Amino acid sequence: MKKGFTMAEVLITLGILGVVIAMTLPGLMEGYEKKVTANKLKKFYTVMMQAIMLAENVNGELQSWMPTQDQVMSGEGLEDWYNMYLDKHISSLHKEVIKSNGRDFQVTFLDGSGFNGYISSTKLIYFMYCTDIKYCGIERYDGRHSFLFSIASDYPEKFFASAPSYKQKTRELLLDSCAKGNADDPLVSIKDKRHACARLIQYDGWEIKKDYPWRQIMIDNRESED
Repeated sequence: MKKGFTMAEVLITLGILGVVIAMTLPGLMEGYEKKVTANKLKKFYTVMMQAIMLAENVNGELQSWMPTQDQVMSGEGLEDWYNMYLDKHISSLHKEVIKSNGRDFQVTFLDGSGFNGYISSTKLIYFMYCTDIKYCGIERYDGRHSFLFSIASDYPEKFFASAPSYKQKTRELLLDSCAKGNADDPLVSIKDKRHACARLIQYDGWEIKKDYPWRQIMIDNRESED
């Protein structure tokens, strides 16, 4: 006579499976999210590099068609500059100037990702790339959903993950800076302001390693006032 499982045994087995799934699923989901994020960052970097190269084929070296001083001073020059030089080489779904500050120019790509960008000077433009446009924000690069990139005309590479100053930093320094954030003041963290994270991922071959600080470490090492 064949002996089957009792209802109690089935329920116990299902309960154990439920616990195992509940314990492993978050890790699996996070691993998948990290892989998707790294792939999107690599794609954005590649697309921007190609767009700059194509624009140079038509307009000459980048230095000759960077934003003018008037565009920098107006605070709204990126829209016209981007539309004139890069837009024709990059497929986008939507473009607009963010009205809350009148400076950030936002572009949404066909895959739902995008960036907020602004002109810092006639030689430097910042791009806050976000893996989904809903995560884009003014001066936001949280190292998880949004990341800092830049165009700098004074360097042969021209487009950078993070900023040019991070190109020569060691992995140890990149890891520490990405984890704590706020390059303006290493003694205190500012939420969602992690300059080095894109460069760290690029350094690791466009891969988010196990020791990558997926969540920001908030610090405040300023001496308290007496």
